[in-house]
Amino acid sequence: MNQSGGRFGVVLAVPLTVLYLVFLVLPLGFFLAMGVFRYDAFALYIPHPTAENFLRLIADPYYRAIIVLTLKLAALTTLCSLLLGYPMAYFLSRTQSAWRGVLMFLVVAPLTTGVIVRTYGWIVLFGAEGLINRVLLWTGLVHQPLQILNTQTAVVVALVHILLPYMIFPLFSSLTAQDPSLRRAASTLGAGTARIFFEVTLPLSRPGILMGSVLVFTLSAGSVVTPTLLGGKNVQMMGQSIYELVLHTLNWPLGSAMASILVLLQFVIIFLYFRSDRRAALHG
Repeated sequence: MNQSGGRFGVVLAVPLTVLYLVFLVLPLGFFLAMGVFRYDAFALYIPHPTAENFLRLIADPYYRAIIVLTLKLAALTTLCSLLLGYPMAYFLSRTQSAWRGVLMFLVVAPLTTGVIVRTYGWIVLFGAEGLINRVLLWTGLVHQPLQILNTQTAVVVALVHILLPYMIFPLFSSLTAQDPSLRRAASTLGAGTARIFFEVTLPLSRPGILMGSVLVFTLSAGSVVTPTLLGGKNVQMMGQSIYELVLHTLNWPLGSAMASILVLLQFVIIFLYFRSDRRAALHG
């Protein structure tokens, strides 16, 4: 019975596996492999192996600055999402209020609207004639509109707003999975609220912190729409550069080389997450 059930499961998985291989893995793999091809203005690429594209990305100060900026903004977005998301996840995991369902819906609600819609909402707020500048001018805190659009700050704020649910839910899952008796035991032994949090709750929520950070970092590092609309030409990230190289410049080998670096960075982050999680499990 178990063998037949296992075979039936394999049969059911075959169509989905073939679908992913044909329409996702193979095209994406070919595109990433194109990073070692030579660029040709007429044929787009010549299948002759070369390291020229990767060397150019590393040696050229322009592309090197894009990579560094991407890592910087992705790290800032992750840190801000963690600082904002942890208190919310902690409250949702502990509260027994009837409003808990409403709060959970409010966390999910941003995901029901498109990224472009949410980004344009921030454009309305951050513009020279936007709500934020109008309030600042009306209160007399500033005498001329602040330059908020086309800055790194605008990009980070919008990315945090868009990706915050991806941080909250892993944290919420990790916090709700904790055994309440551990906190009661620590309290019985004389530990105060702060000590219980830093020595019991926070260490046990480490898997949620790591998973949420991985999700937010990888999604923000590869974002295109939000940095383009809110950062303009002043904020150039890897996702935008890949888009321009592939669709505008038509330099597919260089674009695929940059995409390969982005994918490699994301896989390194994921590898470090699993390695850290495994070490924690062994020592736990």
